[in-house]
Amino acid sequence: MRRRALVNGFAAGIASIATLAGASAAVAHTHARPARSGLGALIPAHKGQVLPTHGGTTSSLNWSGYAVTPGSGITAVSSTFTVPSAGLVPPGFAATWAGIGGYNTSDLIQAGTAEQSAPSNPLVGPQYYAWYELLPNSETQLTNCSGDPNCTVTPGDNVSVNISQVSGNTWSISVSDSGKWSWSQNVSYSSSESSAEWILEAPTLVAQTVLAPVGTVHFGPTSTYTAGGATHTIAAGNPTQIDLGTGVVNEATPSALASDGQSFNDCAYALSCPAP
Repeated sequence: MRRRALVNGFAAGIASIATLAGASAAVAHTHARPARSGLGALIPAHKGQVLPTHGGTTSSLNWSGYAVTPGSGITAVSSTFTVPSAGLVPPGFAATWAGIGGYNTSDLIQAGTAEQSAPSNPLVGPQYYAWYELLPNSETQLTNCSGDPNCTVTPGDNVSVNISQVSGNTWSISVSDSGKWSWSQNVSYSSSESSAEWILEAPTLVAQTVLAPVGTVHFGPTSTYTAGGATHTIAAGNPTQIDLGTGVVNEATPSALASDGQSFNDCAYALSCPAP
């Protein structure tokens, strides 16, 4: 996920982030657009790291969750998750989303929610909103939702994301906040259709941000993808588990999948993460 709306807030709050969480001072120059393409795609935790494509566990500097990686033919992904509450120490950023591509490619079509506890004005407190993104473009915050023009997001909300191929390069993105609002739009995007993901992310600006302390994020009961005209659970796709960290001390770690093959927890700054 590539943050444009939060750049100014991050620049103003970087001093406290550096003190409390050891973030790089280079991030203070966030008025410049990131030069590297593909921001938001998985960033391997180690140089030269080989990403597994059929099962196993890997580590990343920005992603935590699960990915299914057949390499081609994914035409839809869906997810339901509970919006977490962003704690203040360490102040940081988080995004909860589902998407297609980006595991070992630079393309990624994704949608979800943002959880920010590093605001430009500390008196504002944590901030939340819904968005979609088509790499290499920056995120687009959702507006004009049916039921709530502001598309308001609050912790504890149950959010659903559905991304599906209509035909060719035309994709439908739908996001809803249960009982509050819904939003949908068709977009044009050239996707590799290479992977499907269900992710808790520490977004990248100019440098890697610190993950907001969001506690336990619950994905489920729906976490599916479509390939070959059939819909499958995460478990059916021989998924790869992704830990956010270098493998020594992780910022976030997903639990094992629940018996339904679709539900899991993702735990920030925790020594263990039990399955739901």
